[in-house]
Amino acid sequence: MTRSTARTGLPRAAALLLTLALAMGWAESGLVLAHSTAEAGGATSGATTLAEPRLDTTAASSYGWLFALHEQREDFYATPVVQAKVATTTKPKATQPKATQPKPAQPKITAAPKPPTYTGRNHFWIPSLGMSDRVYPFECTRSRDPDNYLYRWGCAGTNNVYILGHAYGVMKPLYNLYAAGRLRKGLVAVYADGQGHVHWYRVTTWRVVEPTDAAWAIASQPVPSMTLQTCVGKDGRYRLTVRLVQFR
Repeated sequence: MTRSTARTGLPRAAALLLTLALAMGWAESGLVLAHSTAEAGGATSGATTLAEPRLDTTAASSYGWLFALHEQREDFYATPVVQAKVATTTKPKATQPKATQPKPAQPKITAAPKPPTYTGRNHFWIPSLGMSDRVYPFECTRSRDPDNYLYRWGCAGTNNVYILGHAYGVMKPLYNLYAAGRLRKGLVAVYADGQGHVHWYRVTTWRVVEPTDAAWAIASQPVPSMTLQTCVGKDGRYRLTVRLVQFR
């Protein structure tokens, strides 16, 4: 009975110790196979038996090593976790943007406006008043009143280009200038004649006369000149006559 109990108890203890040794990765302590000799009838019997280990000392040292290993493993795996947490929670330093000097604005280059050109035939301009009109002939024998056009009267003397028109229409800019008291010497007028020659004139003087007082207005001039005529006063009862002299 005692022999049978020892044989069955030893394998169980050996299996337990072997499992602990394999789990700990340590095979220093475990079951030991021993070769024992049993004498039976004066002969040696080669029977292999399991030697029972000392469970009290081996188990104590194995458990102490297991606890130490467990603590080392906890420390080993805990350190990277802490470092990882610190690394992930550390905010990156904000970088200050480099101050850039604003580029100076390039000045806009605008082309100088082209001077107006005066070309054509039978055309009249006063650039400062915005006047630009075609000139029609007005014969001396015409008995009908002028329409709302600029006319060149053919009864004026030599060197006297005589231009006339209504104050309410084509001559209104000139009339407004006179009525406002801003008519001045030096006002420039341009005239392109029937041959396409362009002449430049400048105001020298002016008069306001009765319609029948036309001698001064239509008289011949010693130098190339121009006379402008329009109506002024209440009901247009007077005539404004402006004298210009050619300078170009």
